[in-house]
Amino acid sequence: MKTVFWRTLVILFIILAIIGAILPGMPTTVFLILAAWASSKGWPQMDAWLLNHPKYGPTLKNWRENGTVPRKAKWLASIMMLISGIAMLFTNAPLLVKIFTNSIMLIVAVWLWLRPETKKQVSLASKTLNDADILIDLTKQILYLKKNRKQYFISSGKNGIGEAENSGKTPTGWHCIAQKIGDDAVVNSVFVGRVATGEVYSEHLDANQPNRDWILTRILWLKGLEQGVNLGEGVDTFSRYIYIHGTPEKNLMGQPLSHGCIRMHNSALIEVFDAVDENALVYLSKDALDLANLS
Repeated sequence: MKTVFWRTLVILFIILAIIGAILPGMPTTVFLILAAWASSKGWPQMDAWLLNHPKYGPTLKNWRENGTVPRKAKWLASIMMLISGIAMLFTNAPLLVKIFTNSIMLIVAVWLWLRPETKKQVSLASKTLNDADILIDLTKQILYLKKNRKQYFISSGKNGIGEAENSGKTPTGWHCIAQKIGDDAVVNSVFVGRVATGEVYSEHLDANQPNRDWILTRILWLKGLEQGVNLGEGVDTFSRYIYIHGTPEKNLMGQPLSHGCIRMHNSALIEVFDAVDENALVYLSKDALDLANLS
């Protein structure tokens, strides 16, 4: 039922975006942003199509990464919708169409103005390892959670360390947690495209799909912060869909076996997930870290 709800919203917003492309004053990009937001909740195939659209994809990816709307864009969209709404009143359109269209534009305008306008940029110039909320030592296959001063074994990319797109490697350097996903999911919930499928992992399910890359329980979606290193075209951690995520207990920790993400056993992942907020700083190191001497 939830999937039907989100997919219905996606279709509605895409229809409104098409109308916006035809009708002067109606926004197009704003409705596509809403369509991408709804598709991320329950339609991964449509989500991927929107994010890879040749014309609107870059804008939608930027929105997904930053979640901000410039004030100038808010004013422009609001003025255009106001003009369109007034003009609609003087058309021969049925009364219900006028009410529906203007109501939708009002809701969108309110939603726009509730979006953050800027996001404080993280300055890395003066950052040290002590500033990281999470440290990941890819040499030792250890995740260190500063808040709890606790270490957990992980499993990183089987193909090694690297930032290149489609490499299957685990990136390095400064990152932040862009999104936390699955905070209300039961342990062993299965995710595909960051959407819970309704399945719960079991040995029986695994036996029927032995080659499936299981993403379970929680997702911490990482975003690179170093332009040209792990941020930007060809090396972008966020666009590569690199997560810290849960994995079946049978999967070994302490060895690089993943497809590029950071795997953790579920109980350990939940501890980390609950201890950090979105935008928490994460540092992935290709060199061995002296965790004992961190403050």
